[in-house]
Amino acid sequence: MHSRRWLVVALTVAGLAACYAPTLRGMVDQWWYDEDMGHGFVVPFVIAWIIWRERARWSALPTQPSPWGFAILGAAAVLQLAGAAGAGLFVSSVAFLLSIAGVVVCFLGFARLRAWAFPFLLALFMLPKLAIVYNQGTLPLQLLASKTAAGMLTLSGFGVLREGNILDIGGHRISVAEACNGIRYLLPLGFMGTVFAYLSDSKAWMRLALLLAAIPVAILANAVRVAVAGASPALAEGTLHAVSGWIIFMLCLASLVPLRRLFNAVYEAVHA
Repeated sequence: MHSRRWLVVALTVAGLAACYAPTLRGMVDQWWYDEDMGHGFVVPFVIAWIIWRERARWSALPTQPSPWGFAILGAAAVLQLAGAAGAGLFVSSVAFLLSIAGVVVCFLGFARLRAWAFPFLLALFMLPKLAIVYNQGTLPLQLLASKTAAGMLTLSGFGVLREGNILDIGGHRISVAEACNGIRYLLPLGFMGTVFAYLSDSKAWMRLALLLAAIPVAILANAVRVAVAGASPALAEGTLHAVSGWIIFMLCLASLVPLRRLFNAVYEAVHA
């Protein structure tokens, strides 16, 4: 009986893989070709590791298969059809995650789904960018980076003229391109901040706090990168530009440690 159940599970997983093969291929392509989404390759391995790490907790839960899982699978099928009909890769990717949730409920029950809520949350970081949100946010983020970088350069003693996303620093002009909108920092930093909070703190609110803190940190870091490129033309492109970007990102990661301590100190002061 036990082996038969595992056979059914294996066939279900194989069926999902076949149904969502184009979606999975599209997700992997975006991780590979879109520099904003390179962290997507890491997300499934982190999820698998967390589930394995907490196996003693979730394996102690009762197995209570629920027919509601089929309703979830039905909703996922509708989304997948919508994605195939033109709604886009993002919709199909959400359908894939919803299908996994449906399978979990079908075979294991809602208790196991609740136990895996955090891994499912992390799975959102590997979804493709929602085009309408990305397109609406790109220009404002470009302008914010330009304005903040211009302010930084002015405070540092540089003469700066700004025209939209164009900075003129002493005759040297740089354009804050779409790729410099800060999302390349924001998405992986949000993911790393959430995982760091999970590893270092048992409080659920800390995960949300560090996730939200990643937004201003990423915006500020992106502005610093633009300012550095404006101050030193050699860092505006090529290998040095890429290296400086990695250095700034590592500093962003390091900033999560004092931010966590600050949030804890504020929390303890409020609840003292």
